[in-house]
Amino acid sequence: MAPRRRSNTGFIGVRLRPAGHFAAEITAGGTRVWLGTFYTKEAAARAYDVAAWRFGRPRHEMNFPEVRSLTEAQSLSTEPLLRSQGEARRYRAGQRRIDTTEADEQFMAQWRRDHPEDVEATRAFWKEKQTYRRERRAGKRQRKAEVEAEYAKGEASTWGENDERWLWNLTTTASEDTPSEDEDFDFSD
Repeated sequence: MAPRRRSNTGFIGVRLRPAGHFAAEITAGGTRVWLGTFYTKEAAARAYDVAAWRFGRPRHEMNFPEVRSLTEAQSLSTEPLLRSQGEARRYRAGQRRIDTTEADEQFMAQWRRDHPEDVEATRAFWKEKQTYRRERRAGKRQRKAEVEAEYAKGEASTWGENDERWLWNLTTTASEDTPSEDEDFDFSD
C-alpha cells in the first residue's frame, strides 16, 4: 500500500486551521475522528501518531516512524487546546471512538486466534463467491459474443429488433465486467 499523502503541513493527518492553529484527524472505521487542535504542527502530528499506534497502523503510515512504541508516542504527545465546551465534547467523543475501535480490533484479533476454522470458512465462502461470479460473467460474455456474431453474420436472430433482452444483455454484461469491492476482500491477520 502506498503511503498516505501528506498535507501542506508536511504531516499526515494534520491541517492548518484559519486561526493559525493545527488540527489533527485520523480515519477509523470509515469515520474521521477529530483528535484536537494544537499550537504546533509537530504536536498535532504526535497526536495523530498516538492514535495510529492505537489502531495498529504500520509505521510507514506515521509521521514519526522512529518512535518505537505506543508508550513512547504518548509520552511525546501533548494535550490539545480545548477552547470551548463544544471542542471538549468533540475531543471526548473522538477518544471514545478510538477506545471502541481499539477494543474491537483486539477482540477480532483474539477471535481470529481462537477460531481459525471460522476464518477459513469465511475465506472459502468469499473464494467460492468469487469463482461463481467469474463463471457467471464468463457465461454472459460468451452469450453476448454469440449474439453479436450472429448479428454480424446477418443471420436471423432469435430475438427481435425491439426485444428488451438485447439491451439487458449488453448492460448487465458490461456492468459485471468490472470487479466488485468484495472480490478483493482479504481476511488476513
